Amino acid sequence: MLKRTRTMHGMLPVVGAAALLATLVSTPASAAGTNGAGGPGGTGSAGMTGMAKPKPGPKPVCKEMTVNGGFELPKIGNADWKLFDEDDVPAWRTDDSEGQIELWNGGMGVPARFGKQFAELNANSSGSSIYQDIKTKPNTKIYWSFWIRARDSSDGKDVDATQIHFGRTPKNDDGNVNGVGSTFSYLNSASDVSWKRLYGWYKTGSNQTSTRVTLTAVESASTDEGYGNLVDGLTIVENQSCI
Repeated sequence: MLKRTRTMHGMLPVVGAAALLATLVSTPASAAGTNGAGGPGGTGSAGMTGMAKPKPGPKPVCKEMTVNGGFELPKIGNADWKLFDEDDVPAWRTDDSEGQIELWNGGMGVPARFGKQFAELNANSSGSSIYQDIKTKPNTKIYWSFWIRARDSSDGKDVDATQIHFGRTPKNDDGNVNGVGSTFSYLNSASDVSWKRLYGWYKTGSNQTSTRVTLTAVESASTDEGYGNLVDGLTIVENQSCI
């Protein structure tokens, strides 16, 4: 296992709800499939582009499609951070070089956006991904939201780029983390000052009963391969009013 020293330069104050809401997604750094026709792997949109305003009516039934989207399990305990084998983190898998997923609990100056814990994508290697497969209906829109933040690794402001990717779940464990066929991905960046929300929708393709959602550390401000790309609060629902 790669040994690393964990430090944060400067303890950051807890950010208020108003300040966090002000960090809603900006112009996409990269968005693929926004206006594409429905294919085997579906299409999508980010930043709520092209989404109709929900109509008023009865309170919707909101069913969460992800499991452990807030990374609250397993519990870290008294440590500030901890590496877990992917088999010990409910629902999540990874392509990390050591097969590990790293969870934090706010002990190093970064409060969780939701709950008490969140994840760092680069556990032991740079450019790592974590992913899970969710049950979906064919030719159906699903609505997604999650939060990103850079890891403070220098005296100046650090910026990380993180990507969410949707695609049909690969069959027979063919090694393709992101999925197969026509896919949708969205990349955006965040600083080490506050959490930033990314959100949008994705439409599944025909016969797509299982969809793989992947979070990838595309770029980290640090030269240390195990630093950067904090994520929290992934939620995916079928009803736009629930997001």
